[in-house]
Amino acid sequence: MKAIFLDIDGVLNSDEYFDKVSNLNIQGIEQEIDIEKIKLLKKAINETGAKVVLSSSWRYTKKAQQLKELLANYEICVDTTPFIQNRRGLEIKKYLLEHKCIEDFVILDDEVFDSYDDVLIKKLVKISNKNGHSLGEGLQPKDVNEIIERLGRKKVKNEIEQELER
Repeated sequence: MKAIFLDIDGVLNSDEYFDKVSNLNIQGIEQEIDIEKIKLLKKAINETGAKVVLSSSWRYTKKAQQLKELLANYEICVDTTPFIQNRRGLEIKKYLLEHKCIEDFVILDDEVFDSYDDVLIKKLVKISNKNGHSLGEGLQPKDVNEIIERLGRKKVKNEIEQELER
């Protein structure tokens, strides 16, 4: 199994998105989450077959359930990492220890945490914050391409059948 450890702020939203929605009458969780970024995430999931594991601090806020419901509307079901005193690297490692079925993973985040060791740094798909504001650009098509390149495309039914015949 493959996994995408997902941060939210700076990944599924951006400075540009917040500028745009400030002038619109958008209600609910959509004020903070860019649907276009969800669609990009969905493309990465569809191409790789990866499951999503929420590593963002959003997982223990009041908005967590709304976020999960919004993602479910796009057929994205999420699991969550455990909470270990906001030590994201340790939280990801504990999740991996508890889920031995994960063969490969990426970390999708706009930040690099002190608790990331060399192994986790190599798995990081760092989302750019090059625009110089607080959240940056959010998830981009180039990031989706990197996720697909790192995790590989999922096998289609014909490929699996051919392997079984060998």
